[in-house]
Amino acid sequence: MAHTNLKHYLDKELNTKHFVESHFSHGDVDFIDESTVGPLKQLHDIFSSGLVKGNTLLEMNVGGMIYPLFSASNIFKEIYVMDCTEASVKHFMQWLEKGHEATDWSFASKYVCQLEGNKDGWEEKEEQVRRAVKGVFKYDLFDTASNNLLVIPQMDCVVTVFLFNVISKTKEDFKKHLKNLTSWLKIDGHLVLFLTLNMTFYRVGDHKFHTLTVNEKCVREVVTNAGFVIEKEEVFSTSVKSDLVDYKNMFFLVARKVKNA
Repeated sequence: MAHTNLKHYLDKELNTKHFVESHFSHGDVDFIDESTVGPLKQLHDIFSSGLVKGNTLLEMNVGGMIYPLFSASNIFKEIYVMDCTEASVKHFMQWLEKGHEATDWSFASKYVCQLEGNKDGWEEKEEQVRRAVKGVFKYDLFDTASNNLLVIPQMDCVVTVFLFNVISKTKEDFKKHLKNLTSWLKIDGHLVLFLTLNMTFYRVGDHKFHTLTVNEKCVREVVTNAGFVIEKEEVFSTSVKSDLVDYKNMFFLVARKVKNA
């Protein structure tokens, strides 16, 4: 399918709740083992390792996902959340406020609690996240001036899960968005990044949506040029066949900011 026929993450055709539930929480079990359970394990390992520390965390994801925060909330007592669409911000707020239309993330909170040796503590884990979230904001991809008005402290950590492929149409977009979204990160703060590699689309309902196709070399280059030193990385090959996505690998990376780009 030609690039011009693909929808974009910002387009109105994207049903945020359907996207999240089909790709990350309620869909095919084998697929969600890769898209959610795998990253949950990596996030648990990195946040329990002592490598990433601090008090403030900014989470950037797609669709208003909650699961990246379950392990992070053990460390970071002030969490700020950003997404690029009003619908995704609303979807996150539905969970935060226990709305009746909220996506159920209990399978993810239960899994994290099992990793922590407290399988019955999932409800308190979810409340821990709710208490830690101090602000939820919409980030405008096209209006840097309005983003500069957001009242957000400098961060000790920025976490992004499957974001940059989705919002970037070109490699130059990737560079720009990474630089902008890590401008809130302190020197010596950490970027925790998940990306899909060699992916061209994802499907939600009847529509296919664009993703920027990148490989390991491209990601390393962009992250390094943005002022980071890579401290940990891992590539995971997919074993799942699905008509929802066509990625070949997932890339997990932890990098420390050493300078402002």
